[in-house]
Parts: sequence; structure tokens; C-alpha cells
Amino acid sequence: MNCAMAVRMLDAHLDNEVDAATAADVASHLAGCPACAAAHEERLALRNAIRAANLREGAPEGLRESVMRAVRARSARRIPSRVVQWWQALALAGCAALAGLIGGWWVAQPQVLEDLPAIVVAHHVASLTPSGPRVEVASSDRHVVRPWFQGRAEFAPTVRDLKDQGFELIGARRDSIRGREAVAVVYRLRGHFISVYSWRRSDGAHSELDTTVRGFNVVQWSDRDLDYAAVSDVDGVELKRLVAAIRS
Repeated sequence: MNCAMAVRMLDAHLDNEVDAATAADVASHLAGCPACAAAHEERLALRNAIRAANLREGAPEGLRESVMRAVRARSARRIPSRVVQWWQALALAGCAALAGLIGGWWVAQPQVLEDLPAIVVAHHVASLTPSGPRVEVASSDRHVVRPWFQGRAEFAPTVRDLKDQGFELIGARRDSIRGREAVAVVYRLRGHFISVYSWRRSDGAHSELDTTVRGFNVVQWSDRDLDYAAVSDVDGVELKRLVAAIRS
């Protein structure tokens, strides 16, 4: 986990709103990064100070009467008041629309700016359990795995029988990548688990990427209307060999 991602996750981490795998990643990053640890301590101190402060104050005497006088005075000027209220409503509507656009853009930023390799690595790590990766359909037969998604997913995932190349099919599961429905097909190579994610592409751009995130190798590619990402701690050469076999 890099500093940019850690900083974005600090508030959610403090409020216990992240999954266990992400919480462990944030805690690990904070333990080795003094700058992010200092930011974490500042947020923690601010939260504690707000909770400790008594910010509630009683209403001043005479406030109720002042409000009622203002209401009666406005009622006495009924017609002019309606004109003012019309323009006020129009202005407020414009401000609300602008705020909504800005707010929507801001909310969308983490999703747009989030690093895709880091996302698939986080999903892969979260799927790992002491007994192996989580799957919804467990089988080494692609004729069992692929039909299982009929009626359960909006697209048919690519499932290859690659045992001749040394990759054992374990099964598959449904997932979500950047808010889009995704499928993860899981393989095993000499004790290393590999998650091959696929999801419908939202645009026509094809992507090709080969990188490493926190010790996990990631290969990303596109084929027709689907995006793919394979992630594993297996050697990068072996991961590329798997991808080549899937794409052949």
C-alpha cells in the first residue's frame, strides 16, 4: 500500500469501516511510514478533541420571541415575500445543483483515481483463507465452472483447462471491481494461487499492463468487451505464461 492510498483510507480505518485485509494493510503501512503515522495520529487527536469538547449550548433567551416576530412581519408582507421567496428558491436550486455536481465528482474521485493493480491485489488477498482462496463453485472441470455463472452473472467468463501447462483449475467466484460486476477464476501452481479477474469494459480503450504491487505480480489486458487482470505471488514469468495460455 502506498502513501496516497493509505491517506485516503485513514478516516475509514479510524471508523472501522474497512474490511480486515485492508485494515491490516493500513496498519502495516502506518508501522513503516512515519509521515502517514503522523497523519493518523493527527486525525485521532482531532476526533478525540471533538468528542471531548462540549459543543452544545442552550438557545439564548428571547430567541423564540424574535423568531415569531420575524415570522409575523413576513406574513404581513405576503405578496412581496412570495417574490423574494421565488428568487431565493431559484438561487438555492442553482446552488444545490452546483453542489450536487461538485459532490458527485468528489465522491467519484477515489474510484476513478484508485490504482487498478492495487484494487485487484486487495481483492485477491481478501479472498485468501487458511484453507485456500474463497470460491463459490469449486471444480477442476471448466464444463462445471463456466455454466455455473449462467443466470448469476451478466457475462460468460473465460475459463480454460490449463492442467497440461501445470495450472490447476480450483474454481471461481463472483466479485466486484470498481463497482462493476466481476468474476474471479482461480488457478493453482505449486501451492501459489492465481486469481484471474474479468469484467465488462466501460469504454472502448484497451489496456495492457505488467506490474508488481506489494510483492504480488499483476498482468492486465483487454479482449473484445472484457477487461482482465491476473494477480498472484507466483513468479512473474509464470504469471505471464498463464496469461498467454488464456489468451491463446
